[in-house]
Amino acid sequence: MKKNFLITILLFISVTGLADSLEHGFIDPPVSARPKGYWVWTNGNFNLPKMTEELKEFKDKGMGGVDIWDVAGWVDENKVVPAGPPFMGDESVQAIAQAIRVAGELGLEMGLTISSSWNAGGSWVAPEQGVMGLFRSQIEVVGPAEVDMPLQFPELPDVQSQNDRLASLIKRGEDGLPTAFQDVAVLAMIDKQHLSSKDIIDITANLQNGRLQWAAPRGKWLITRYVATGTGQPLMRPSPNSNGLMIDHFSAEATRAHMMFFIDKLQAELGDLSKTALKYFYTDSYEANSAAWTPTLQQEFSRRNGYELTLYLPVLDGRTVISKEVSERFLFDYKKVLSDLIIENHYRLATEICGQYGLGFRAEAGGPGPPVHNCPFESLKSLGVCSVPRGEFWYEHPRGEQHMNELQIVKGPASAAHLYGQPQVEAEAFTSLWMWQRGPGDLKEVADKAMCEGLSRFVYHTSPHIPAEAGLPGWIYNFGTIINTTRAWWPLSRAFHDYLGRCCFMLQQGHFIGDVLFYYGDQAPNFVQPKHIPESLGYGYDYDVCNSDIILNRLDVVDGKLVLPHGQTYEILVLPNQPAISPDVLEKLAILAEKGAVIVGSKPERSHSLRDWKQKDQRVRALADQLWGGRVKQFGAGRIYSSQTSLRQVLLEKGVSSDVQILGLSDQTAVDFIHRRTEEADIYFLRNTTTAPLDADAVFRVFNRVPEIWNPETAAMQRLNLYVQRNDGVELPLRLPALGSCFIVFRGRQSVQVVNVDVADAALFPAPELEAPRHFGILNDYFYAWEKGQYELLFAEGMPMRIDASTVESSQLVSGPWQVRFPFGWGAPTRVEFPELISWTDHANDGIKYFSGVAEYHNAFSLAPFTEAPPVVLDLGNVSKVARVWVNGHEAGTVWHPPYCIDITDSVRPGQNYLMIEVANVWNNQLVGDARLPDEFKRTKTNITRGPNPWMTPWKDVPLIESGLMGPVELRFGQRVRIK
Repeated sequence: MKKNFLITILLFISVTGLADSLEHGFIDPPVSARPKGYWVWTNGNFNLPKMTEELKEFKDKGMGGVDIWDVAGWVDENKVVPAGPPFMGDESVQAIAQAIRVAGELGLEMGLTISSSWNAGGSWVAPEQGVMGLFRSQIEVVGPAEVDMPLQFPELPDVQSQNDRLASLIKRGEDGLPTAFQDVAVLAMIDKQHLSSKDIIDITANLQNGRLQWAAPRGKWLITRYVATGTGQPLMRPSPNSNGLMIDHFSAEATRAHMMFFIDKLQAELGDLSKTALKYFYTDSYEANSAAWTPTLQQEFSRRNGYELTLYLPVLDGRTVISKEVSERFLFDYKKVLSDLIIENHYRLATEICGQYGLGFRAEAGGPGPPVHNCPFESLKSLGVCSVPRGEFWYEHPRGEQHMNELQIVKGPASAAHLYGQPQVEAEAFTSLWMWQRGPGDLKEVADKAMCEGLSRFVYHTSPHIPAEAGLPGWIYNFGTIINTTRAWWPLSRAFHDYLGRCCFMLQQGHFIGDVLFYYGDQAPNFVQPKHIPESLGYGYDYDVCNSDIILNRLDVVDGKLVLPHGQTYEILVLPNQPAISPDVLEKLAILAEKGAVIVGSKPERSHSLRDWKQKDQRVRALADQLWGGRVKQFGAGRIYSSQTSLRQVLLEKGVSSDVQILGLSDQTAVDFIHRRTEEADIYFLRNTTTAPLDADAVFRVFNRVPEIWNPETAAMQRLNLYVQRNDGVELPLRLPALGSCFIVFRGRQSVQVVNVDVADAALFPAPELEAPRHFGILNDYFYAWEKGQYELLFAEGMPMRIDASTVESSQLVSGPWQVRFPFGWGAPTRVEFPELISWTDHANDGIKYFSGVAEYHNAFSLAPFTEAPPVVLDLGNVSKVARVWVNGHEAGTVWHPPYCIDITDSVRPGQNYLMIEVANVWNNQLVGDARLPDEFKRTKTNITRGPNPWMTPWKDVPLIESGLMGPVELRFGQRVRIK
């Protein structure tokens, strides 16, 4: 018997009965947990009847809403996609309003991306409110001399990217100069790399109307004119009639004007926005090029730091002023001001403005930072001020010839949500170059990984709107994993959306359980790295990352735990391995330690900032001497450990054991997890990170609660009767198929507890050395056997129970021939017989070989007479990509990833049983086949003429993808016995 089947089968046994709101939400997740999609209006095109049809389909298939995204397609070699109306013009606004009305009728959530493409901006943005940069012109002067000459205006960029695809939109007057600019400073300096204060003279006041009048002292002087003006940064990929400036994100004036433009336009069409399905505005990742200035920067810098930045401007050119240390301290202050300005004047202000009109504001405010994007912010704070933080992750991110499931921005938004008490953790999901090439099962591994990092709401990248004239699969923005109504497997997609919705509902409950809080320092920009296991901590503990704002303004200590106002707690605080720290942060750490906090980290030596830096350094050293000493030092009710101390040892000394232990495995990281807790339940989401079935014993740090296994694929909720309460938690058998996942939920329900099972006098539990698959399970007070044998159950209370499982039947092959039906009009015969199961791509008929869509497999099988049906599981063997099973006219369920097993116990009957299996594949094969045909015979239409595998290969040369039901199809039988 296949091990993968043995380990999987108990996950697919059905259960009935409802109880509390947690169970109801798990069975039928609310809209707030269901996945959404970027509803791409390619080139600004839309079709009102088709929009309504799509929204109904999104609702019917289990999605929770969409974000409207007007954007140009990246690829359109044959120029098939027309230019739609301007984004936020009258026609566009009316279409957006209509979509919002329909979404409201359907109970869907709607978001709106506030630009055509990204990040924020449009044709309505005034030059003085666009992205600004600091530009320079230079001339050499030899003194002594009376200088009376014009200073050249700096040269400005004509393009805004390294590949010249973004033309600058600088607006110039008749004199050729920008219509909006600001002379920041004119400095005369000795032309050398390392400058003393005497080597720099501020001669800004000597510049009048572009002309410099100055008595130059003796020497060779480099005159630098610094000018702030718009960079002409356009939107990144606007639809053809929608280009415009990207806004100055550091400017409150620019943010306010931009937000009110949208609010005013939409209110005129919809009225009170708080009463509509529009729930939020959204901005994508910050990708402005060379943005380093804003009109108020000099004043804000002086106000926040207590000194002027003018004489330090050469540091921005790569020079050293006074000393390397002084220059580094200035750069720290400068970058900190930029971070604070974009957070306060864009992310926080936008959230406040939206809130006044009953809307939220969501943004990808977590990076990624350099070298990918020039994001200037401290990401936890920028995420924390939004209504809901949104991250991003790719599916099979291309890195040369290697593909990586890289979670660029998930742990950061998750930490921000945990720290600031935000209700959800969203992410742009499955960004890729694969378009239509993958099925939902291909996406499961990275989806589960993201959820173990803290994700609790998926936003598909992308779910394009396909106007009727676009055909199938239609016009798309070619980046992304396409999940929309024209997907070949869309008709069978409900199970995938439900899976993500159930998982996300559970992961939105209660509080995250993390024992360690890592402080990532006070510098900006600053970004959280993907989830990993620090060597000093080891497996079994989870963590969050925090910033200075949390430490200074929200973190407290109660009963030895670090606590936040909304109830989130941690056991220890870990400092970064940095020599510098903010004196204010260090003083707060002393307060926390005195109240009982446990802190681990290296002893700081100095401060960061240039302002009063010598006095601040003395404060840091004096307080550090009080706090640190040897391996560990008692301070008040708390303890300070040196950075050399093992974090695991610190936790154990505090009496905190691992939250999860996996027994009997050489590599415990085979099981990834995340833990949340409500007042009534402990909720663990677990995933098998390996491509082999997993059978081990697990210990969970839970006490006085009973374990249950909840399957997010079927909504089955089952009590686990086989477990042992230990001093460090509950031990139970854990079985997961390859890349499988489940929830283990601990609640206060009473159940019959089995502590051991003997099979042929050999104990199978809790022996950690077990290698063979367990061929039994005990769920909901029933014993399930899947192989013949004699079993003895030992209970926590009462006498043992013997079970004779000698009636378990052998598996039964469902053999051919199979009657297969294909839809009319797509080249394949509507009815064909398959003597045996093969991939469609191996069929001699080209219509079948190149078919993409849904086909039906029909067959029958016989069962011996029975009074009560034994447990019966249908194992489909190999499927590509999704299958929905019907038995005797009853829908048994949908399977979308290996192992393709489904419980059909409630659908079978003695004697003849009729089996119908719908199978869907991906668009690849039809696109390949059509590419080899004359245009008049092609059935597909799209702007994408090349495939991604290999990248930019003409469709006719792209490899076919195995498709259909390959089997073998088998029936597997068990025996069920009530215990106690």
